[in-house]
Amino acid sequence: MTNVYYPNQTFLNEPTFYDSPSDLIPMNVIQKRVIMPSKMFLIKEELKNFTKENPDEQIYNASQGDGGMSLGGIPPKELADALLRYLPAHGSTKYGDPVGRVDIRKAILQNYYRFDSLTTDNIILGDGGRDLLQKWYQLIQQGCGHTGGSLVVSAAPWGSYMQGTYLNCLNTILAPGSADNGFRLTPEGIDACIAHGQKNQKPVVAMVITTPDNPTGNYLPESEILSLIRHGVKRGIRYILLDFMYQAVTDPDIPMYDTNSMFNALSTEEQNAIFVLDGLTKSVGGSNVRNCHLVFGDSTHLLKLKGLATHSVLPNALGEAAALEVYGHSNPTSHPWVQKVTIPTAKSRSIIKNHLSNEGFRFIAGQGYYAFINVWPWLNKTIPTELTFVDQVSGEKISKIETAGQLKSYLAQKWGLAIVPGTFFYQPHFIRFSYANAPEYTLNSLKRLQQGLNSLQ
Repeated sequence: MTNVYYPNQTFLNEPTFYDSPSDLIPMNVIQKRVIMPSKMFLIKEELKNFTKENPDEQIYNASQGDGGMSLGGIPPKELADALLRYLPAHGSTKYGDPVGRVDIRKAILQNYYRFDSLTTDNIILGDGGRDLLQKWYQLIQQGCGHTGGSLVVSAAPWGSYMQGTYLNCLNTILAPGSADNGFRLTPEGIDACIAHGQKNQKPVVAMVITTPDNPTGNYLPESEILSLIRHGVKRGIRYILLDFMYQAVTDPDIPMYDTNSMFNALSTEEQNAIFVLDGLTKSVGGSNVRNCHLVFGDSTHLLKLKGLATHSVLPNALGEAAALEVYGHSNPTSHPWVQKVTIPTAKSRSIIKNHLSNEGFRFIAGQGYYAFINVWPWLNKTIPTELTFVDQVSGEKISKIETAGQLKSYLAQKWGLAIVPGTFFYQPHFIRFSYANAPEYTLNSLKRLQQGLNSLQ
């Protein structure tokens, strides 16, 4: 082979770590659990058993909060037109900006939040909420300089919070909470989590405030959010996520959070701890469009987040096109795509609250997509002989409802109704009922729920 090096040219020809010795990841023995696929997406599969036995009967899916499925989502032609308007005439398939195109970020800040102080250096776009959560967890690890810290969530948290943190060597602490107050975070609960983390040498480094909440629908007023932020920062928490994914899906008389005023009410230290997560997943039923954004008070995070995006996941063109269509509107919440979701959902919310109250159910239902219903009175009840069923995982014949998970299977297989058991959210006596549906569909779903529960003996 021809010589490529010149005489006396030096070169390295031995194994070499990229990082300097002081920056190398230490070798520590650690026993990590396997992250299993979410069973959330399999729940509706059990409906097939009902359809097989009752081919002429309507099925009802009140499990997944997916407005793109239940409310039709964005019409394909409108989505295609938005993409054509977004794409440049030349280089339409070139790489985009790792943190999102600047005109979209500017539109979000000015039209959606109406910030008077933050700039495009205070926001990034991502390929859906899970993508930005991953980047946020990684940013926390960079800032902490150690693994094994803890993140605080509510007593009834969205299931993926605990998996994403674990992937990034963060622990999760569920705060103390009661259904009587919507399992909401409190200053006393934060203090208890900090003490618990210190006791177990897993210090609290971050926390998540979700409102409107998944799974409970719990809705926090701005004053309470500010109180939690201030208390968290006072106790040394430097990373606080405000998960506002459902903030546009509220009753007509409840506007979006005035995030600009909230920021202005905080000190610089408190502002720098804040990260706001929102996107198109819920507000336009755009689950598969995959576009979310993360707003943060400390603009120095931009370069770090851009680095994480460059070497992991970049925003996709279709998601950015949809985002530009919505946030480029002078009033994004009045955009037809948003209204197509929020109007029927608000009507269904009223139906849910009235029906459950009138029928004596105990439940939580504030805003967003979900009601969290206490089904404790129906656990440990017997299934009528003619309605016994076989568990699809264990193969066991089920004749008695012992868990919310078995209730989920019973309702799906024998009553054609899909719900989510509260065990997914660490509350085994509850079910999550999605009302991101047309009002009539929601009412019929509730009737089917009641029929199923009333059948138990």
